[in-house]
Amino acid sequence: MGKVKDFFCWFSQCKFTKVCCFVFKWLYRTINFVIRQALLIAIIYSAAFSIGASYLLYRAFTYGYEIYDGVQQLKETQPEMSKYMEALVDSNPSIQIKHTYVPLDSISPYLRKAVIASEDAGFYFHPGFDVRAIAEALDANQNAGRTKFGGSTITQQLAKNVFLSSERSFNRKFKELAYAVLMERELGKDRILELYLNYAQWGKDVFGCQEACKLYYKKSCSKISLDQAINMAAILASPGKHHPGMRESQFMAKRRAVIYQNMFPKRDSLLVDSLKQLVAPPVQPLSTGGNGKPTAQTAH
Repeated sequence: MGKVKDFFCWFSQCKFTKVCCFVFKWLYRTINFVIRQALLIAIIYSAAFSIGASYLLYRAFTYGYEIYDGVQQLKETQPEMSKYMEALVDSNPSIQIKHTYVPLDSISPYLRKAVIASEDAGFYFHPGFDVRAIAEALDANQNAGRTKFGGSTITQQLAKNVFLSSERSFNRKFKELAYAVLMERELGKDRILELYLNYAQWGKDVFGCQEACKLYYKKSCSKISLDQAINMAAILASPGKHHPGMRESQFMAKRRAVIYQNMFPKRDSLLVDSLKQLVAPPVQPLSTGGNGKPTAQTAH
């Protein structure tokens, strides 16, 4: 026992032992400090992440609710003016917007189908966006060397006109797509078409098919003929520069040809299935000729 006691006494007084104790104490303090700092950083990071995540969730909620609420309001009501109309008035306060809203059943079936044939032949078959049309537009723009075709559906055009500004940004394009998909789900095709026909631009200060038909043909949009409907649909691509009376211009001739081809296809295709009810020219009303016999009238 005495020898063991002497050994421990010697070991406790040894310089090596003192160095080892110092090293162990230093390691303990260092590790303790590192662990404390790591825990503190983890707590701060968790708090910051929680705050950031909460803010992002709040922003996402308000962002989504704004879109959802706007679409919900279109179920039963419609804005007095679209965002595009408001922007037009802001840029030119002296302009007098001509706009009258009419329900879909007061719009000629010819005009409905001519507009679909002109703007979005697959309207009744896509979910708000048309991947094939976008791909074709990208290919056409690449061949043309400039952005000439957009590939937007009627639903996307409605979303842009009613809710959004004309700025070119990723955020606006994302909102346009979100509005389009939600409108398809909440409103349905017929309501979307009704809204589009009532907010589309048909002249520098003319919006909606009712005012356009009164201006160009002096009649209600429920009474226009097939030929007049094709002329109306043709100018949608350039309403500020063209009008239905310019049917002999190169622009109008090309547009009319495309619309007529889509309305009266030689064979069925997915591109024109939305227009199956007009696979042949409609029967024209009969009028009495000079000999008292009924003769078919041609559309003008």
